[in-house]
Amino acid sequence: MNPLDVYKKLPRKNCGKCLSGTCMSFAVQFLRRLVTSSECPELDEKGKQEIDAMLTDPGDWKERRLQELFEEIFNPPPLAKGAKGGKGGLSGIAEGIGALAEGNSLTIRYLGKDIIVNPSGFSAELNIMDKLLILMYVKTAGSKPLSGKWVAFRELKDGLIRSESFHEACELSLARMFGKDPDGFIQKLRGLGAQDASGFSAKHSLVIYTLPRVPFLVLLWPGDEEFGPDCKVLFDSTVTDYIDVEALLYLGMSLVRAVN
Repeated sequence: MNPLDVYKKLPRKNCGKCLSGTCMSFAVQFLRRLVTSSECPELDEKGKQEIDAMLTDPGDWKERRLQELFEEIFNPPPLAKGAKGGKGGLSGIAEGIGALAEGNSLTIRYLGKDIIVNPSGFSAELNIMDKLLILMYVKTAGSKPLSGKWVAFRELKDGLIRSESFHEACELSLARMFGKDPDGFIQKLRGLGAQDASGFSAKHSLVIYTLPRVPFLVLLWPGDEEFGPDCKVLFDSTVTDYIDVEALLYLGMSLVRAVN
């Protein structure tokens, strides 16, 4: 199956109401499982069912992986005799990832909100991808100090393979939103905790901590008569010590949804 098969099932209006921008871009991202059928506001229920049927096992893997992560984090197997104790349980993990551990619960700052997670679940209603991202961040249990060196997605370990997807799903989407309402968009970023950054040539340079050790440097340029608005997102060079590039791609999409 290719994106054209999905495209034929879409309204093909290029209405710009979804974060993908165009119907063909939506079709490509749908096959990559970067968007769901419900994110097309012009698609009726029959259409959603038809394109969902084009994917095998849509969504089920997320539920399975969610349960696996809960088990791995909160009910890990006992250490073999003589094995070393890793990072000191939840308290040790929390210290490294910038979270707070209290008993069997973790409090983690995620896109401007304090989220509590424990074996029973999450303290807030979250999209399943948001839940997975938080748990993957905890499971990776990074602890490397941030370097302060900003790099592009393509410069990260394994980043070149997914850099175009990140550009389409995150940077282009942020640029479009910025172009429609520059002041409102900046205010939404600030509402998520974004702070101004200096030393960059962009019209607006803001740092937002999507997770405690995963800052995004968002660089924005307004459009002019020749070029449209532009956005570039950079990361601390240590980011893959905390989250892999596949999860980082989804994290970028979660940021887009948060400011939409």
